[in-house]
Amino acid sequence: MLTHIHLTAFKCFEALSLPLAPLTLLTGFNAGGKSTALQGVLLPTQGMRSSNRTASLSLNGPLVQLGTPEDVLRAGHRDMGLSVEDEACRIRWTCKSGSRQNSSSMQITLVTIHEKGVMHEYNKPDFLDFLLPESVAKIHPSAWNLVNTLKETVFIGAIRSGIKDVFPFPDETEVIHADVGVEGQFAAWWFERFSDDLVDEGRLHPKERAPTLRRQFNAWASELFSNAQANVVPVSGVALTQLQMRISENGVWRRPANIGYGLTYAFPIIVAGLLAKPGQILVIDSPEAHLHPLGQSRMGNFLATLAASGVQVLVETHSDHILNGVCIAVKNGQVRPDDVALHFFQQSQNSDSSIPPVISPMVDRHGTLSEWPAGFFDQAEKDLAHLSGWG
Repeated sequence: MLTHIHLTAFKCFEALSLPLAPLTLLTGFNAGGKSTALQGVLLPTQGMRSSNRTASLSLNGPLVQLGTPEDVLRAGHRDMGLSVEDEACRIRWTCKSGSRQNSSSMQITLVTIHEKGVMHEYNKPDFLDFLLPESVAKIHPSAWNLVNTLKETVFIGAIRSGIKDVFPFPDETEVIHADVGVEGQFAAWWFERFSDDLVDEGRLHPKERAPTLRRQFNAWASELFSNAQANVVPVSGVALTQLQMRISENGVWRRPANIGYGLTYAFPIIVAGLLAKPGQILVIDSPEAHLHPLGQSRMGNFLATLAASGVQVLVETHSDHILNGVCIAVKNGQVRPDDVALHFFQQSQNSDSSIPPVISPMVDRHGTLSEWPAGFFDQAEKDLAHLSGWG
């Protein structure tokens, strides 16, 4: 499990050290740095999946599209640093802009590995391979384990395929387990392929005894939409699947367009969550998208269930209902308070270094938060106070 992200001179951050938990919620104002923090995980992941075995880090790929080095390097700096850390190891990549103008990659100038209290630095070309070759694995087994964990990260973005009629098969030769795609476009393929497989015991819905993916999906989806069900039919002769849905036990199977965005946007999250291996990382942007507030709260509960079962979940969200669902799960004993991290990103990166860019309230066993900084899910109360003439 990742325990920290460290960023230096990366986009809006002069320096950021962010602790992570089995379930981490990144909240806060727009342009506060939430997405940038998650890119500290996704950018190395994208680089290590690349087949380009050179001492460079591509800024544009299937997980993130960040533009040029000028777009990611903080003004006034020549180098940037990205670090990821787990319980046994920390890896830092120091990068600088290349000599070519309008380049879409950063040159890796130094790889630093902290392992068992010892720091190792490598700046030779044979160690600058971003994939960390087998020779490094023999020297640093903890680093190799961390790299493999990152490579299996699944990212579900805020914009998903939604109401398409058919969905593609993955086209990679080595498919990452449970990787439903950034837009959720491969979720139907995973559902059809593994619909009769067993779901991890820790993720079984309390009201559904059958442990298969199909039955468990239907049970969890019904928390969001009463009696929701999914079905996938392979399209004959082509590498496509057709997704069908209904919201009644004996209703007619319908195209996603006739069901709506809410269920179709939740579909890849539930599928990936139920299929993910223990120890796998699931990064989700806006899990609340197109869901009713009740559905958002129950989605928070589902994410807490995943974290309690061994999947590490990193979430970017603007939903107080997602937060409330997580806090209710803590109060009900579904997930430990120490297994939840909350980070509130301030509105702007103030030049006053005494003002922290991120505030991290704690949650206790009753689901109560230690503090509510201004702007932290308090707009409803402010608006109600204004309407009532109190402010």
